[in-house]
Amino acid sequence: MGPIPEQQNTAVFSSEYKEWIFVNAKLEEPADMTGTERWRSISDLRKLGPSAVEYLIINLWDSDKKVRLAAVDALGEIGDQRAYEHLVRMLGDPDHDVRFACVVALGTMGDDRAIGPLSEACKDKNGFVRTIAQEMVEKLKARQSS
Repeated sequence: MGPIPEQQNTAVFSSEYKEWIFVNAKLEEPADMTGTERWRSISDLRKLGPSAVEYLIINLWDSDKKVRLAAVDALGEIGDQRAYEHLVRMLGDPDHDVRFACVVALGTMGDDRAIGPLSEACKDKNGFVRTIAQEMVEKLKARQSS
């Protein structure tokens, strides 16, 4: 794996950085950038681990729910703390599936700071989000006390 191209601004990625991400994950960036292939490519970026975190964070704000879900799931699996604040903000996503995935990602990351935001998610309007949030809060508290 070659060196990561320098990034000046995390909001806009250079074409070199974007190419590096896809080449090193052994992916082809879909030409149309829509649909199933797009979210699969985003999901597969988990193979790069921490190197892909910034690119995945940008995709949290995508208009396509599937892309947001793939990015949340990958960030949760990678567990890099740079994603923490972004995942907390995503607990306010309009889509309950994305909120559910954020709760799981935050709980999986194991950061005790997530207890507060996850406790708030226990009041979510969606029952599935509330249930998993409660489970994750209990998991983190149990980890704290052991």
